[in-house]
Amino acid sequence: MNAILEQNNYLDGMGVPAVDSLVSLAPASAKLYDELTKGFAPESAALNSPQSYWIAFNAWITNELSRRIMKTEVSDSEFGGFLWAAYASSYWGGMELRENWGMPPAMERLGIALEPPYLETLDNLAATFNSRLSVMAQGNDKCLDYVDDLLHEDLNAGALWNTAYNAGCQVIKTEDAPIGQRRPHRRPQPSMVRINTRDFMRVDYELPAPEYLRVLRSAFEVAVTSQPETYEQIIVGKDGQKDLREIWAGGVGFGNTSWGDGANDAWTDEYFDDTLHWSTVVNFGLEAVSLACFAALINKDADLARRAVMGNAMYAGMATGWLLGMLNVEGSLPARG
Repeated sequence: MNAILEQNNYLDGMGVPAVDSLVSLAPASAKLYDELTKGFAPESAALNSPQSYWIAFNAWITNELSRRIMKTEVSDSEFGGFLWAAYASSYWGGMELRENWGMPPAMERLGIALEPPYLETLDNLAATFNSRLSVMAQGNDKCLDYVDDLLHEDLNAGALWNTAYNAGCQVIKTEDAPIGQRRPHRRPQPSMVRINTRDFMRVDYELPAPEYLRVLRSAFEVAVTSQPETYEQIIVGKDGQKDLREIWAGGVGFGNTSWGDGANDAWTDEYFDDTLHWSTVVNFGLEAVSLACFAALINKDADLARRAVMGNAMYAGMATGWLLGMLNVEGSLPARG
């Protein structure tokens, strides 16, 4: 364990970096962890590389919990565990990547250098979670008012930017220039994920989309074709908001900064293929949140808006988890399920 984190009680019950404000919102849940590891077991047995267990587990979690959020009734009490599971498994995925392949070059390129105990980063994550949970506590109608802000929020907590960025990262890995930065020793896989800066809200996968995502794609298409003017107003935004087409293009392109320039050169083909597969799975829930935001706003569907806020909140911890997992060189991975 990291000595500074451990001595100052900045680790939760599962050894993940945390502060009191974060633990109160996203408490570690050994019960949920056991349930999820059992559910993931068949998938883990089919991995190409044993070095991709935690990145795959994280992706499987996001897809499974996204399904529950979009299709079932998730109570406030159990949702805190969802937040923790997505954040914690991201942390373990980042640690696994760094232990096996070294620090990603983008960390130095972007000038990211944080020292434990990461209090500001953890406090910021708690504030992000709290901003979503406080809206949910005020009721579904308040969620309906809020999803427009989530769509127009730029960078990694935004409900649209995240979808575009994560899908764009897969294109960077698989497509040739000028669209991507496929390395010469990687086989072309241009159909694995399709997204570009021009075709707004159009992303497709070679993997079959889960049922909850297909339902939301249909709801989105019906909504935007029946009320195109409302759709366009949402895209353009209110005074002070960035046009969503600009956010989309920025998200798609940002992968060139974080995962371009040979970031995956050292990976084995087996790890590369697992990462590509499971990073695509991560996008299922991200896209579902984006679609739900639009459909909720256009149809004035407050229940769907709440689900969109929940989904966005769950994904909001992933960037921080991956970051701290890569930076916390004295951390340790838990035993595999």
